[in-house]
Amino acid sequence: MPERHVVDRLPEAARVVVRGGGSIGQRHARVLRLLGAEVGLWPVRPRPEPATARTSSGPSIDRLDDSSGPAALRSAQLVVVATDTGRHVADAIEALDAGAARILVEKPVAPTRIQAEPLAAHGRSSDVWVAAPLRAHQAFRQLMTLVAGVGAPASAHVRCQSWLPDWRPDRDYRESYSGRLGQGGVLRDLVHELDYAELLLGRPTLLGAHLEHRGPLDIEAEQAATLLWCTETATVTCRLDYVTRPATRGIAVRGPDGALDWDLSTATVTHLDATGRTATTRFPADLDRDSVMARQARAALELTPGTEPAQRHTAGAPATLAEGLATLDLCDRARELS
Repeated sequence: MPERHVVDRLPEAARVVVRGGGSIGQRHARVLRLLGAEVGLWPVRPRPEPATARTSSGPSIDRLDDSSGPAALRSAQLVVVATDTGRHVADAIEALDAGAARILVEKPVAPTRIQAEPLAAHGRSSDVWVAAPLRAHQAFRQLMTLVAGVGAPASAHVRCQSWLPDWRPDRDYRESYSGRLGQGGVLRDLVHELDYAELLLGRPTLLGAHLEHRGPLDIEAEQAATLLWCTETATVTCRLDYVTRPATRGIAVRGPDGALDWDLSTATVTHLDATGRTATTRFPADLDRDSVMARQARAALELTPGTEPAQRHTAGAPATLAEGLATLDLCDRARELS
């Protein structure tokens, strides 16, 4: 089991609305409560929970509905949009128009870049974050400080490979968001890998893509994707799939002056210099998903998307809307090329 780590509470309670009562929305609500926020959970579909849930670990999570939710948006310092991908844009715009200070939209922003255009064109688009919790990993922050030392030109391989039925063993994977055509599939579901690779290695020019819809899983969406792109400093391959056991996730970067490996399953970064000398650092807090999400949530509340990039990256802040839209562009181009 991952080690549990203490979450530092916010200096002042913040008012937060979490739109969407599924598993990810409930996790956001629980983490924000641990931070000391005043949290209202507003499901899309009515749920049988009591009006208010209280625990000794933090303030209450109020259960909102369609009669109380719109008013809560007006005074919210942060609204987390954790609904189905197809309604992210509409829910984010509703919160912005109501007067919420900032929005954190779960990934991806929309099914396609064109569907995200109303949010991109909104007068308050600069107040929108896009969830990118891998940026909040302590290991990733170390990776960012070391990657330039590998030298250029570099090569990199990004991987996120697992077995979809293992994700939620108590639920039929064929009924999940992940398997839905136009909503799920590995390009949308595993878009975090594209986001962090772009931040680490630079803006990509996509050279090739192969999407696999046929495979061992009975789903409509793509089960695997292999991408090839280049940046100013590196050539990158990326493998995303739902069809691999055991799971593997991370990145390997190789260059004329050394190499880096980030293994998310062990929360380690291994640095090799040009002579082959090795140093491995472990980041146990990264194995606690709540701690990682708390780091991201705190940064989303204390900073703005306009904050200087180095400060955002050090704090483990989410992606900006522009960055979230850039990953959508990459996904759209991959579908066109495949």
